[in-house]
Parts: sequence; structure tokens; C-alpha cells
Amino acid sequence: MKKLFPVLLLLLILTACSNEDNSTSDSELTIYTTVFPLTSFVEQIAGDTVNVESIYPPGVDMHSYEPTQKEMMSYSDGDLFMTTSNELDPVAASIADTINGDTEIVETAADIDTGAFLDSQHAHEHDHGEDEEAHDHGHGSMDPHIWLSPDLAIEMAEAVKNSLAEHNPESADMYNENFEVLKSDIEEIDEQLLAVTENPVNTDVYISHESIGYLAHQYGFHQIGISGLSNQEPSQQELTEIIENIEAQNIPYILYEPNVSSSVTDVIREETNTEPLYFNNLESLSTEDPEDSTYQSMMKKNIETLDKALNSK
Repeated sequence: MKKLFPVLLLLLILTACSNEDNSTSDSELTIYTTVFPLTSFVEQIAGDTVNVESIYPPGVDMHSYEPTQKEMMSYSDGDLFMTTSNELDPVAASIADTINGDTEIVETAADIDTGAFLDSQHAHEHDHGEDEEAHDHGHGSMDPHIWLSPDLAIEMAEAVKNSLAEHNPESADMYNENFEVLKSDIEEIDEQLLAVTENPVNTDVYISHESIGYLAHQYGFHQIGISGLSNQEPSQQELTEIIENIEAQNIPYILYEPNVSSSVTDVIREETNTEPLYFNNLESLSTEDPEDSTYQSMMKKNIETLDKALNSK
């Protein structure tokens, strides 16, 4: 028995450790997100304390994506469902209606007044003598692509951090530290955007659909979307005007988004001899984007694209 006692003691210790590891694993939050920036923010802030998965397949267009009822029900297995807001994302609103009561809904942009944000940028333009006609103010606060604005992305990331800290208070200090690193990175993105938009050669940026309104307002250029916010195609008259304006302005590039149908954009490009530039609106990653992509790495690629579109002839 004396010889067996140390062996039994070791087995008890190993069993206890195993149970402790299992309880740690069980305590991990399971989080479903909508758009890629939210997935990236959760991964960077929470690390391995959560399991996170986007509901959007690679290359999906959020304006037309419709999950099945079975898929929506599966999201009720998660602890948190993170979206921008039900107002900005109708698909997320539908999912929230289905899983509400089983899974907590976190609207990271619920407290963001996008209308006030656009109005403040409009006032800033007038302070600097900008011509109102040179900027697109037609779509107001219903543009869902708020994460493309560094200022608004930071607010979303902070909402992610606060929600995580509330549910995992023992990791709150780490979440705060990781958020501050992320915030600093996004502020650097803002500085890079300011640099490439300071003295543009072209003030008009043509893009496959109207996804860069917040960027255009914040940094003082004008977006012309081939398709509208919900990917509605231009009329024949609008198509003719776009082609004539591109030729008159000698626009060298059109921005192509990987999750947006490009047939009409192809027609314009062929008629005008413009070159395509890759721009990801970050609704979702494409299959061609690196698996280890982050919000920061994708935005830096987008800045390179904007730099070419704005500063090349």
C-alpha cells in the first residue's frame, strides 16, 4: 500500500488538473459576429479566451445574404451575437429576432449617431472652404459601412471590449491592454489616410458600389458608386454620364470590390480604358485574402488603393 499511495496521489492530481483544464475550456465564450472588422476586433482583444466565428461566408455581399433558418437557429448556441446595429444591418436584425432570449445581442454601433458624424464632417469641410457640390451627402446615415471610418471603428472596438469585460471580468485588464494596442493601430491608419488625401490629384473616386461614403466625408473626397448602396444598377442615362465624366476627367482607375457583382463596372472599364484596383469594403474577406488578415492589414491595403486612385493621372 505504501508503494501504491504515491501512484494514487499522482493520479488524483492529474485528474484534478484535467478537470481544471476542462472547466477553463468550458468557460470560453462562443461569439458569432457579422462583418469582418468585428471578428478581427474580437480576436485581437480577447485572444484565446473566446471562440469567434463570422456568420458571413467568404466573399459574401451583406446586402443580399440570407442565412437559412437552420443556420440562424445554430447561432443561438453562442453566448454573444455581435453586429453593428439592427438598423444598419437588416440581416442581423432578422437573426436577432430568431435567437433573442437564447443568445445575448451586442449592437456595437447602437450608440453611434452616424447622422451626426456625417454632419460634423460636413461642417468641417465648410470650415476649410470646401465646395458642397464636391462631396456626396445623398445617403445619410443608412450606409452600413461605418467600420471604414477609423473614428467609428474605434468606437465599435471599444464596445466589443466593454462587452467582453462584462462577461469575462477576470480577463478585463488584458482586454483593456489589447484594446489600447488596437486603438493605437487604428489611429495610425487615420494618419495614413490623412496623408494620402491631403492634396489629391483626383477628387473623385469611382467604385463598384457606394461603400466609402464615410471615408469620403471624413477625408474630403467624392465617391461615385457604379451601383447604389444596395447594389442597385445604374440606369442607361446614369451609365452614359459616368462614362462621359470618367473620360472628361481622365480618371485612371476604378475600385473593384470582391463581394460586389462587377458586370456593369466591367462595361464602364472597357469603355473608358480605366484599370481595376482591388478594394475590400470589409463586409467579409474574399478567398484570396490571407487567412491571418486583420482589420489593420486590410485597411492598409485599401489605403494603398485609395492613394493610387486619388494621386495618379
